[in-house]
Amino acid sequence: MPTALTPRTQQSAPASATASGSTSPMASVTASSSASATATSAGTLARYPSARYAWYVIAVLFAATLLSQLDRQLPALLVRPLRKEFGISDTAFSLLQGYAFAIFYTLAGLPLGRLVDRGNRRNLIFVALLFWGAATALFALGQSYTHLLLARIGVGIGEAVLAPAAYSLIADCFTPAQRGRAIAIYYVSIAIGSGASLLLGGWLLAAIPPHGLAIAGIGSVPAWRLAFVAAALPAVSLALLLLVTVREPARQEVAVASAGIDADKNASIGDFTRYLRLHAATFSRVLTYPALLSIIGYGALAWAPALFERNFGMQPMRSGPVLGLIIAIAGAGGTLVCGFLSDAWTARGITAARFRIALLGSAVFALPCALWPLMPDARLAFALLFVSVFGLGIAQSAAPAAIQAVVPNRMRGQAIAVYLLLAGLLGIGLGPTAVALVTDHVFHRDGALRYAVACTAAPAALLGLWLIGSGVKPYARTLAALHDAQQRR
Repeated sequence: MPTALTPRTQQSAPASATASGSTSPMASVTASSSASATATSAGTLARYPSARYAWYVIAVLFAATLLSQLDRQLPALLVRPLRKEFGISDTAFSLLQGYAFAIFYTLAGLPLGRLVDRGNRRNLIFVALLFWGAATALFALGQSYTHLLLARIGVGIGEAVLAPAAYSLIADCFTPAQRGRAIAIYYVSIAIGSGASLLLGGWLLAAIPPHGLAIAGIGSVPAWRLAFVAAALPAVSLALLLLVTVREPARQEVAVASAGIDADKNASIGDFTRYLRLHAATFSRVLTYPALLSIIGYGALAWAPALFERNFGMQPMRSGPVLGLIIAIAGAGGTLVCGFLSDAWTARGITAARFRIALLGSAVFALPCALWPLMPDARLAFALLFVSVFGLGIAQSAAPAAIQAVVPNRMRGQAIAVYLLLAGLLGIGLGPTAVALVTDHVFHRDGALRYAVACTAAPAALLGLWLIGSGVKPYARTLAALHDAQQRR
C-alpha cells in the first residue's frame, strides 16, 4: 500500500490500537474487531488516524456513495421509456423507483447495522459494492416488470450497508470537533450523486439515438439499458480500490456507562432499545424528522423530469442536465453550509448545535418546496426548486452528525440503520408513491402531476418543521447526559 495512504496516527498509539485491515473480506465481515475493542477498553481512547489518511477515507466513501446514488436514482430519468416498454402506470413505476428498493433497503439495514457495530466495516462495504453493482447490471437485462423489481430489490439490499458503515468509519477517523465538517463533506456525495444521475443520464440520452444502438451479435439495445450498464461498471474497480487502500480503524468513544453497557462489549439490540426509550423525546424527533423531509426530496427527485416534460414541454434530455446541476450544486452547497456552521456553532458552545442547524434549513425550504411545482414558467420553477434543495440540504445533512453526537459508539451502526429505515420507508418508498397515487387516484390525469407534488410536500414540510423545533431541548439533555457518562469513565 502506498506510504501516503498508511493510516499513521497523530500520536504513537498502543500496539493494541492497530487497525485490523489485513484479514480477508469474507472471513472478517462478521468478525468482531478485537483490536478496536482492546484499544478503547477501560476508557482509553485509541489514537485517531492522521488527517491526510482520514480525508482519503472520506474520498473513497464519497466515490462509493456517489455511485450508489447514481444507481439508485437513474430510473427517475427514464419514466417514459420504461412505461412504454413494460406498459406500466405512474403508480407501478413509483413502486419500481420507491418501495421495491426502499423496503429491502431498510429491512436489510437493521441486521447490517448490527454487523457494522460488531465487524469489519471496510469489508462490508467491499462486498456491498460488488452486490449492488451486479444488481444494477441485471436491471439493464430485465425482460419483464418482475425482473426489474427483483433487480431493484438487489440494489436496495446491497446499498443498505453503505451509510451505517460509512458514518461509523468517519466517526472513528475524525475527532468530535472535526466530525460535523467531515460528515457534511461526505454527505455532499449524496447530492452530487443524485444530480449526476440526472445530468449524466440526460447527456447519455441526448448522445444515443432514440432507437438505441446496434451491437454486433446482440442487435439493437435501447438507450435506457445502456445507461444502466454504464452505471454498473465502476463498482468493481471502486471495490478493489477500497480493499487495497483502506483499513479498518480502531473504535473511539466506547464508554456508555449511563446506558449500563460494558465498554468492552458490543451493544445488544436490548441495550440499544433501552437507550432509545431512556431518551425517547430526543430520538422520536431526531430519527423521524429526516424521514418527513425525505418524502419531499425523493418525491420531487423521482417526478421532476416527468413534471417538466408534462407541464412545461421539456424533454428529459433538456431538463435532466438542468435538474442535475440544481440538485448537485444546491444540495452540495446546503450540505457544506450545514457542516461548517455545525462545527462553528459547536465550537462557540451553542446548545444542541448539531441539531439546531436543521432549523435554519427548514426556514429556507418550507415554502419553496410546495410552490416550485405550481409556477407558470419553467425558469421560476427551477429557481424555487434550487432554493428548496439548498434548504433541504442543510436540514437533511444535519441528521447524521446530530444522531452520532447523542449515540454511544457501539450503537452508531444501529442508530443510523433506524434512521435509514424511517427515511427509506417514508422517503424513498412513500415519497414517489404518494405523488403517483395522488396523480392517478385524486386528480385522475397525468397533467396534474404538479399539484400532486405540491400536495405531498406541504404537510411533510410542516410536520418536519414541528419535529425539529420541539426537539432542541430534549436533544440538549441527551447530549449532556452522554457527555457526563463519558467523562466519568
